[in-house]
Amino acid sequence: MAKGEKKGRNRRNKARKVAFIVIPSILILFLAVFFTLWKAPPKKKREGQIVPPPIPAEEKKEETRQPPPPRMALIIDDGGYNTEKFKGMLGMGKALTFAILPNTPHAREAALMAHRDGSEVMLHLPMEPKEEEAYALETETVRTGMSAEGIRKILHDDLKQIPYVRGVNNHMGSKATEDPKVMQALMQALKKEKLYFIDSHTSPHTLGPEMAQRVGVASAQNDKFIDREKDVGAIKAALRLAMKKAKKEGKVVAIGHPHPLTAQAIKEMIPEIEREGIRLVFASEVVG
Repeated sequence: MAKGEKKGRNRRNKARKVAFIVIPSILILFLAVFFTLWKAPPKKKREGQIVPPPIPAEEKKEETRQPPPPRMALIIDDGGYNTEKFKGMLGMGKALTFAILPNTPHAREAALMAHRDGSEVMLHLPMEPKEEEAYALETETVRTGMSAEGIRKILHDDLKQIPYVRGVNNHMGSKATEDPKVMQALMQALKKEKLYFIDSHTSPHTLGPEMAQRVGVASAQNDKFIDREKDVGAIKAALRLAMKKAKKEGKVVAIGHPHPLTAQAIKEMIPEIEREGIRLVFASEVVG
């Protein structure tokens, strides 16, 4: 073998030996550094440095959750007498609730019209007022001194006349709603029928909300009669007061009647109500 070839082979052998030694050494060193860094304790905060605690996932969700919009439930009382005036309240394309009087010429017809319109139906239950001689009382009025069975019978008979009823509010009733026996019997009957109660608030001393809560009936209370004055401007002013309460407290109940001026005022106010971020809802959506 030539001398040059022998030297070249020796150099290659030496290179292989070096590679076998160096490469494993580099790998071992790399692994040692990696495991040292991986197991190293977290850096301590500098003195005086404030590290905020992590925000729980539930709190993060609450930060992004928007509050619900204020709600306004508009109830139109006294349906059942005049179909033409009643029709004038329909077709607004917004959530309205119609309270129908029993034993009136068009009670069933009014309830059916309201239901077809996509509105909610209530029973407008006649109840005894104070100074009853000043009023023409409806047939089958709930009176003080009645038995619980008598009150249940009136309610049952009224519900047979009016389809699609979801809840009840009182027609008049300034005297009856102050009577604990009457209101307890009524609430027990409503609970059995799975109906809510809206207290029309015809008496400042009504026991409606108290008895409803005690018996376990979903309820709310009227905050504003909007058309005591038959004037479009006055009705709009009353609606604005109701809007103010809705924005302050989150919800409001307002009651009007099937009258052309009331219909006009509500239609003209709908854009303003919506601009203020208030959502028109059914009465069933404000009870609790």
